[in-house]
Amino acid sequence: MAPATPILFADHGCPFAHRVLALLAHLGTPVERRESSIGAKPEGLDRYSSSKRIPLLVHGSLVLTESRVIIEHLADYHAFADAYPAELDARSLHRHAMVWMDRVIVPLLFGRAHAAGDEAPLDDALTAVALATATHPPTPCLLALHVAPMWLRFRWSQPTGAVTRAVEARAALCNWLDATIELACVTRTAPDPVSHLQDLARAQLHRESRTS
Repeated sequence: MAPATPILFADHGCPFAHRVLALLAHLGTPVERRESSIGAKPEGLDRYSSSKRIPLLVHGSLVLTESRVIIEHLADYHAFADAYPAELDARSLHRHAMVWMDRVIVPLLFGRAHAAGDEAPLDDALTAVALATATHPPTPCLLALHVAPMWLRFRWSQPTGAVTRAVEARAALCNWLDATIELACVTRTAPDPVSHLQDLARAQLHRESRTS
């Protein structure tokens, strides 16, 4: 078995790392955080990854870079009984919603265009999340911890954006998502919103200055 304390490499305020931190906070499990400023890479990361992709989890001899895989690994390792619903169809809907979240919704948080041939409509993605959440309370399950960091940042940085407005048009889904960002483990591990937005702006200016 892997040791009890994982090491998480990320930049400060990373929403993907926030998923991991929220889960570990809910489980009451310590984590060694190795963080850098936004846009930089944490010291020591190159020991584990030539691509230096973050977030990256080191758990004993295991090295993982996908946040969804990381939280599923940690949930299994700690025997987190509430990770997914017990009923198969509901469990599959949760996993389906997590895929749609990362395939369609998350890129819009970062202003990224979808690859050619992969322009799945936002409405389809929101429908998948709505179906998964319709019969499950907004408790600290993996789906809630997967989507909450992203929705929190839409609320911060795109309060009147297309995604936020589309979610608000679905009252039940919006209420569910709003409840997830108020979960104790999410709020305890979230960055300060003002500082986070300032850090993002500085990182953007730095990128622009390097390419001009």
